[in-house]
Amino acid sequence: MTEYTLKVSKRELTGSGKLNALRAQGIVPGIIYGAAVEGNINVQVSAAEIRSLLSQTESDNILVKLDVDGKEVLALLKDVQRNFLTDSTTHLDFQAVTPDTVVRTKVELRLKGTPVGVAMGGQVNQIVYEVPVRCAVKDIPAYLEADITNVKLKESLRMSAVTLPAGVTSPYNGTVVLASVVKP
Repeated sequence: MTEYTLKVSKRELTGSGKLNALRAQGIVPGIIYGAAVEGNINVQVSAAEIRSLLSQTESDNILVKLDVDGKEVLALLKDVQRNFLTDSTTHLDFQAVTPDTVVRTKVELRLKGTPVGVAMGGQVNQIVYEVPVRCAVKDIPAYLEADITNVKLKESLRMSAVTLPAGVTSPYNGTVVLASVVKP
């Protein structure tokens, strides 16, 4: 998993009016919480830095080394709240972790190949786009890949066809249908 660095500073201001004033200045408020820190830490970060960080990641699971006024904190970006009209970032939640902290998260599922069933007139119907996993923070994969090449018309690709990386488990058993090839 790629680790990013982000410079944040502690924030004393609270309350919606004061936080809206910060946002108007191009600053995004956030919070750091978790067992790896004492209490919750209110922070703020430049909106431009957040846009840059989010644009260079291919996964929703972002491991960030936060520089909080000179002190390093390893954190997982747990939630990005956005304004639904402007799509601008309005708040960030960081979970302070260690590399060995075990977390539950979802990982994108990518289908690889063209199924045999497509040549028979079928089309791919992907049912699952994210697979829940449980693993240490350092082992979170960017995505999972499943080869759908051998799936015929009216057949399904099941979870048993996905090879999970070492140290990663999923609550999905092998019979969960991820995608199928159906007649249009």
